[in-house]
Amino acid sequence: MKAPAFDAVLDFPLGESGQDFRAEAVFLGQAFAARVTGYAVPGRKAAPFVRVLPAGPVEVRWGDPFEVRGPGGALLGRGTCLYPGSPPADELKLSKRKTLLQRFALGEKEMVLGLAEAGGLKGLRGEDVAGFSRLPRHRVEALARALEEEGRVRILAFSPLFLVSQDSLDFLRGRILAFLARYHKTHTGQRGAPVDRIEARFEVPRPVLVLALRLLAKEGRAMEEGGVVRLPDFRIPLNAADEETLAALEGMVLSGELGSVTLDDVRARFKLTTGKLQTLLAALIERKKIVEGPEGF
Repeated sequence: MKAPAFDAVLDFPLGESGQDFRAEAVFLGQAFAARVTGYAVPGRKAAPFVRVLPAGPVEVRWGDPFEVRGPGGALLGRGTCLYPGSPPADELKLSKRKTLLQRFALGEKEMVLGLAEAGGLKGLRGEDVAGFSRLPRHRVEALARALEEEGRVRILAFSPLFLVSQDSLDFLRGRILAFLARYHKTHTGQRGAPVDRIEARFEVPRPVLVLALRLLAKEGRAMEEGGVVRLPDFRIPLNAADEETLAALEGMVLSGELGSVTLDDVRARFKLTTGKLQTLLAALIERKKIVEGPEGF
């Protein structure tokens, strides 16, 4: 990518962290003037992380080596690009940058994992890796498989490649459970939260959400039925009068009468509000007495 700036690791110590020095970088046969600034990362004095700001955009990818020469042309040492197109300091906290650079410095597999973690719930696509590194597609797929075998990522698709880090997935599952607990408290007459509502709440790609819900269901921590998600122990609270009406509705189900009348007829017969009727019907669905289909109950 044409990077106005990039983060790198050097193989020689700098002076004080945070101070600039002018240098010439020789990058894949291309020499350019640059300003180099060290990041204040403890324990990295001998191999400091730095931000390199070239005089103009340069073609750079993760892992590309370069030489650093002083104003007189003397070789100061060498560096390796870790983060092409890195954001400026006001857009990325030093603590997060440090974590990413440490990950990117550990090799190809850790680089892919670092990108997946940086992608968060949005996940990581093969095209993202292609724009970040010079690794061929088959190599990226092999690295993704290795990470999945280690339980560090989940691959959702190969054509094109799409994956999400396990940490991000675990984080999403925890947030879904917390959301459902709040939803049940404020929507006691509903069976649960619609999947579309959860998707909009967390702004997460549908494949990632589907995987998270499937894992929660497998663990017995959440249930999805007919596009509605609930906690396993949630039940719609009903009083004695509601139970009597519910028994009468169930009788209509067993006799086939419910399918021959409109919901307005049912509401009028039992003197129910629209909201109360929907609550009772939801309770019948919850108890698996009726099923809601495209043409009704």
